[in-house]
Amino acid sequence: MIRFFILLAMLGIVNCASVPKTPVEVTYTIDTFDVTKNQMQVTFEITNNTNVNYTPGNWQLHWNQMGGSVATESLPEGISFEWVNGAYYFIFSMGDAWALAPGETLRFSYTHNGIMERLVMGPRGVFLVQDREAQDAEVAIKWKDAKGVADLQLPSAMDRYHQLEGVSLLNKSELQWVVPTPKFQSEPSAFRAADTDWTVTLAPEFSNAQVRLNQFLKASFSQNLQWDTAASNFKIQHNAQLKEQGYKLQLEEDAILLEAASYAGVIYGLQSLRQIIQTATLEASPWPLLTIEDAPRFQYRGFLLDISRNFYSVEKIKQLLDLMSLFKLNALDFKLADDEGWRIEIPGLEELTEVASKRGYTTTETNRLIPMYGSGAHGGQTGNGFISREEFIDLLQYAHARNIQIMPQISFPSHARAAIKAMDARYKKYMTQGDKAAAEKYLLIDPKDQSEYRSAQLYNDNIICICRESAYTFFEKVVQEMVGMYKAAEVPLQQFSIGADELPYGSWRKSPLCDTFIKENTLGITSIDALYEYNLKRLKGMFDQLGVRMAGWEDIMLDHSEKSQSETQIRKENFNFEVIPYVWNNTWKGGREDMIYKFANRGFQTVMSNSSAFYFDMTDDNDIENYGLDWSGYVNYKDAWGTDPENVFANFSLIEKHGISPSYIASKEKLDPLKRQNLIGIQGQLWTETVISPAVLDELVFPNMVVFAERAWQQRPAWLQATSAEEQKPAMQVAWNHFSNQLGQRSLPLISALYPSVAYDLPKPGGVITKGKLHVRQKFPGLTVRYTTDGSNPTNSSPVYTAPVVLGPEDKVTLRSFDANGRGGRSVQVDQ
Repeated sequence: MIRFFILLAMLGIVNCASVPKTPVEVTYTIDTFDVTKNQMQVTFEITNNTNVNYTPGNWQLHWNQMGGSVATESLPEGISFEWVNGAYYFIFSMGDAWALAPGETLRFSYTHNGIMERLVMGPRGVFLVQDREAQDAEVAIKWKDAKGVADLQLPSAMDRYHQLEGVSLLNKSELQWVVPTPKFQSEPSAFRAADTDWTVTLAPEFSNAQVRLNQFLKASFSQNLQWDTAASNFKIQHNAQLKEQGYKLQLEEDAILLEAASYAGVIYGLQSLRQIIQTATLEASPWPLLTIEDAPRFQYRGFLLDISRNFYSVEKIKQLLDLMSLFKLNALDFKLADDEGWRIEIPGLEELTEVASKRGYTTTETNRLIPMYGSGAHGGQTGNGFISREEFIDLLQYAHARNIQIMPQISFPSHARAAIKAMDARYKKYMTQGDKAAAEKYLLIDPKDQSEYRSAQLYNDNIICICRESAYTFFEKVVQEMVGMYKAAEVPLQQFSIGADELPYGSWRKSPLCDTFIKENTLGITSIDALYEYNLKRLKGMFDQLGVRMAGWEDIMLDHSEKSQSETQIRKENFNFEVIPYVWNNTWKGGREDMIYKFANRGFQTVMSNSSAFYFDMTDDNDIENYGLDWSGYVNYKDAWGTDPENVFANFSLIEKHGISPSYIASKEKLDPLKRQNLIGIQGQLWTETVISPAVLDELVFPNMVVFAERAWQQRPAWLQATSAEEQKPAMQVAWNHFSNQLGQRSLPLISALYPSVAYDLPKPGGVITKGKLHVRQKFPGLTVRYTTDGSNPTNSSPVYTAPVVLGPEDKVTLRSFDANGRGGRSVQVDQ
């Protein structure tokens, strides 16, 4: 699912004239991009500003984020290379000829297999080790002056300009007041002054939610609030005729009327009202008198947040919950554990947080996990951390008030390295104390297992031994503690995801414990695949007793075979169709675009998590400055917005972009209209391998979340029903232009006003110079584009582009987008 390996090699030593602030500075220079050979020539430069004398043969250079592989034959004499584990942890051991004294700079060059796709891929997490003492390094990457950089064909300002054809600024009168697009919204009949006070009448059917609503209203609106059962200017009424999550909102001359059939509908109506009021405030407008009648297309509208690979605080998660609710998403798939981190406190299993919630330099992994994803020697900004029991209970209540269901995801038996290493540390601790029973109570491995495998992230030790009874004792303990947190929060636990994707072929095949189990069991288990099916049945039985529905990635319902991630055969065992598969592996032309429909047609309730549409960490093009990955292709906002969950082949533009033939489409299974109800919803995912700071998280989530919410909530667009590309493409472009204006002129300014710290994506503008005039287009019309003509980076004081600009022949134009708070994105130069 990702890629692998890494780099380095040769040259001399020079004295530093001055000592910078950073103790160790590393400059990674790409000297040559050789696209033909798929290689780079690179130079490492290490400046030692510490008082440590790194002596020959006694020190190492470590790093733990990097794409590609080391051409070991190109390493200079005396430098040896070691791949530790996982996709990205590597070490160079510096031999007898390699010293680095205080105040000195060391340089060496090498050949690197693979072309760096994005700067975020590294090298990151670099640190030096001598005598088991680790020192983090600050890394700078230089690439713009490399020979062959033009061969990368990076998108230019002109490319972006042409790609944005058909996107132009609309008058605000053409925009709607609420996103996602309501089912029905009337044109404003008039406008009225804003309320300063609300007296609210609440229907008896919602009386048990009055405390929650009171808290929500006070947190979300500035009006003075009173509750009254008779006279009021704000009525919240029960309407059983509306759909469960539907609502009707009327802004009248002297009152606000909100009708709903459920608490969910009330919250969604209030969020629409919140958008209307805030937009009116931002635009210095009175309140519009209008009516909205609304209900979602899909009942499940989810967002997955991975806090295992990189950790984020409770405060940040609450902000995400706020914004999920604002745009009417109702489920958080909360990835609390994976190979690189365990992020939830489990009383009685303290090692999970004492050991597995931390990453950094270690030789034993008894105190922390090995570094990964740029976490460096001590964890870095986002490598360490966990959510306490009390914090999680608070999060559950916070989400519940906003009508968001939190589904814990703790993978079993795959993607479990963090848990495995924590329980190994526990085992060693109790064995040292002579308590073998305590040591083995929660052990997750067969110590004598010689099975050979590599996971998708290239670990060879991340699979729990499902033949070991203590593994189930461990998982039952974790689940019971999680259930206890939900009970303490007085919030129902509806679903629990066992994840369990990417189980590598080869697991358990050389495990003595599994050999014995298969030979001696009386359950009729005679193969590894049958063994895994037994594991799933056992886990499901545990959840059944708890009244919790088991969910997992689609992998759990597929045959476990040597085809690995290419397997498409659904198991014969259907678990009474009570397990919910989340279908993620949908790369275009990968042969699996129809997997979601296969599951739905067979009777499974299922969620589309499409990696080629709804993975927020998929980058949108080959810009080296982008964040994210591209293993499932380039995914831009228009692609995600234009994906039809009920028929991924319905969008002619996407079919053309990915070279999908009619015969290929004909060979794929289509969703049976009679089984449409089994497609219960869609989910956007943010995997955080490259999300190295809160700012990167914000950029990948927003406006991705708003685009996704539009597709999850809005009824099937009319343009999708066109039967030819000639008819569909222009209609789609008109609709996209409207929505991109909606984002640029209303949704993004709304986020800036309500959550000023959110650093959402500010895409590079497109620009061309024609007949001496600068012409500019932007992805989200309404954002501010500033420019300079001297080659400098535009600032808040630079001129604003509003119309074509006459240029001189020597002018060097640079463009940059800015949000309403004056924050700028990355700049782009426009060639004359």
